Amino acid sequence: MKYTNIIEDIRTIRDFKKEEVPNNLIDEIIIDAQDSLLAGRRDDVSITFIKNGQKLFNTLSGKAGYFGKMIEAPHYILISSKKFEGYVENSAYIMENLRLKAWNIGLGTCWLSIEDEKELFTTLNIDKEFIPISLIAIGYQYKGFFKKDTSPRSSRLGVEDIIFDGQWGKQCTTEMLEARGIVNILYYSRLAPSWGNLQPWRFILDDNKIVLAIVDKDILQHLDAGIVMLYFEKSAHEEGILGKWRLDISNTDKYNIPEGYKALGYFEV
Repeated sequence: MKYTNIIEDIRTIRDFKKEEVPNNLIDEIIIDAQDSLLAGRRDDVSITFIKNGQKLFNTLSGKAGYFGKMIEAPHYILISSKKFEGYVENSAYIMENLRLKAWNIGLGTCWLSIEDEKELFTTLNIDKEFIPISLIAIGYQYKGFFKKDTSPRSSRLGVEDIIFDGQWGKQCTTEMLEARGIVNILYYSRLAPSWGNLQPWRFILDDNKIVLAIVDKDILQHLDAGIVMLYFEKSAHEEGILGKWRLDISNTDKYNIPEGYKALGYFEV
């Protein structure tokens, strides 16, 4: 599949048909997702498919959801993880990859926040070594008689607004980015969904590296970071730049990153 086409097309779905999704389709996207890691090992991550969505909806109403509202769907998928460097970002990276693949085969999804981990542990019998990180609703989109579409694409910052030249606050021009062959990569990266559409990440161009800095407040921003790293990486690969994010970044003082932000990793271009 061509990732950039799906990145432009995908939408968040909040109305689902009650119709169940065939097991073979669910298996297809989960198996694909298991082989897509940002960090850690495959055994460090657990993907749980919740077939009986109604039961989980009843259990988690008021304890998980989309802006505080639990979304009713025929199924849900949960990613849990052991703790390691970048485990939150890794979980989001895997889940967003799963969402893109689901959209490609005609399924809709919606990211849900987890507000009661204990309830998930009890309901889903999660291994105590693992922490519930990423949760989505999944199923066929319900359009109804009068529904024309799902929510429209939210507004996004422009390419020049999300990247700095060498250090924080120093603007990159489009011409500079075109000369480096990364305009398209940044264009698709800026479409990455984020909580509240706040886009809590910025890039810094440092010679042959693209450094990612995020708002370092809570787990939500680290989830958003995992998503934007996926969008950047897949877009770069389609431009012929076959790199991978590295989270072992050091010597970040030279970037003058402001308080409240954190350099998370880098990608060689």
